[in-house]
Amino acid sequence: MKFISLLTTFFLIIVSTLCLAQGSSATDNFFTNPLLEKGQDPWLMQDESYYYYCFSAKGAINVQKVGRLTDLRTADTVVVWTPPANSMYSKELWAPELHKINDSWYVYVAADDGKNKNHRMHVLASKGSTPESGFEYVGQLKDPDDKWAIDGTVLHHQGNMYFIWSGWEGNENVAQNLYIAPMESPTVISGKRVLLSSPEYEWEKRGSSDELPTINEGPQILEKNGQYHIIYSAAGSWSNDYCLGMLSLIGDDPLQASSWQKEDQPIFSGTECVISPGHCSFTTIGQQDWIVYHVTGYPNGGWDSRYVKMQPFYWVEDRPVFGKPAEDGVIFPVSYE
Repeated sequence: MKFISLLTTFFLIIVSTLCLAQGSSATDNFFTNPLLEKGQDPWLMQDESYYYYCFSAKGAINVQKVGRLTDLRTADTVVVWTPPANSMYSKELWAPELHKINDSWYVYVAADDGKNKNHRMHVLASKGSTPESGFEYVGQLKDPDDKWAIDGTVLHHQGNMYFIWSGWEGNENVAQNLYIAPMESPTVISGKRVLLSSPEYEWEKRGSSDELPTINEGPQILEKNGQYHIIYSAAGSWSNDYCLGMLSLIGDDPLQASSWQKEDQPIFSGTECVISPGHCSFTTIGQQDWIVYHVTGYPNGGWDSRYVKMQPFYWVEDRPVFGKPAEDGVIFPVSYE
């Protein structure tokens, strides 16, 4: 009887694990990937006791609000902005980011007129005190060079604001670099751009060719105890080699390229089971930090197979340690306290 009892217990554990592996956590205490079965360029932010997931779909900007991240799959979606037709920002809305700055809400999004060469960064401002109140178009967020630009984000450092994005040096799609420029307000860049990073290492150039550019994109800010990092995506997002690299601020002036130190190896890359992890954002659940990122569903799956995952990460002397991307079905403890 004891053997049968142990066997039954083992069977129940296996069944529970298999059930959890089908999607997000079925309990409040555990989570298993995927977070979302479809999606890309995940932008997740926390404000007080709520999490906001901002994304583009069907030609519009959308926001979901949840108290627990594991509820994203079933959360209501609010369309907060739809661009007007026949403008230079009507189509190809890429990687929108929702930011709360000085108690006001903004969305930074790349858009064009249907021609990729015309992609630029644009900014929206909330009509009310919450993201759900909808947004209105403010304008293009541009530096004096006004070149191709995507994946913009905001750095707050010692009372100053900076805009960081991925762009072209000129007018040809040869390489995507990371640039930084000062901001005088959430909607205005106030100076010339400075080149921070170009694809230089072999792992940053994977997936490129004579027809396809080398890639540095998707910059995200990560800070711990006054130490700032830019976590960015490298290699072709269409390839099996998309991964994350890191720049660390080692100087006093973020506008000086020499103030940033670049890692010579990726800090988060794929495995045989997890393909092309990249374009991340960060959040906390309780006392634990989490990285949220997209992957492709299978080798050579390309953009159409992407979906969203998340997993905890840790710190060693104010330096993030991500480990390896977890396979779907791995069970993580979750505590919102």
